[in-house]
Amino acid sequence: MKCNTCKEIVAHNKLLARKYPLYHCKPVDGSGNVDSKIILIGLAPGLHGANKTGVPFTSDYSGEIIRKVLSKHNLNDIFITNAVKCYPKNNKPSSVAINNCKVHTKRELDSLSNLRVIITLGAIAYYQILKIYNFERKYNKFKHGNIIKLNSNTSLIASYHCSKLNFNTRRINITMLEQVFYKAKKTINYE
Repeated sequence: MKCNTCKEIVAHNKLLARKYPLYHCKPVDGSGNVDSKIILIGLAPGLHGANKTGVPFTSDYSGEIIRKVLSKHNLNDIFITNAVKCYPKNNKPSSVAINNCKVHTKRELDSLSNLRVIITLGAIAYYQILKIYNFERKYNKFKHGNIIKLNSNTSLIASYHCSKLNFNTRRINITMLEQVFYKAKKTINYE
């Protein structure tokens, strides 16, 4: 994936590439099974995760947690991506970057012809999906475990992000995260 739209992020990635010459330090496209019925959308590549490997949710705390949960629920073949495709400075994407990356998320969603469930990790990914599907934010507040029917085929399930900070502050735990994936599997089985 090539993108130079966010000049600040491009410049930051060049600095990171000098500091970490073996890291990917470029936009990270989604990966996984394009025939999947489920897509998992996180916030952005982690500095020592996808920014390092070029693959979403690998090589960092969040990646370890997600991969364990996916394995436990036999969901290793889903499609995984992030709302923001580049590591943002201080892991805090600007509203401009979030909006600029929306076109990439839409492209990925459109490539998944069997899509039935979108799981978002965190409010940023959640609200990006609402924008893509033209749902008003004020009527659809982010709430962990909430399910929204986006259209006749696709549901959105909101989850807190599985970041180390969220685990350490007990905003989310493994059980809460597993319940989201249980809901996703249940939603697919009923459609």
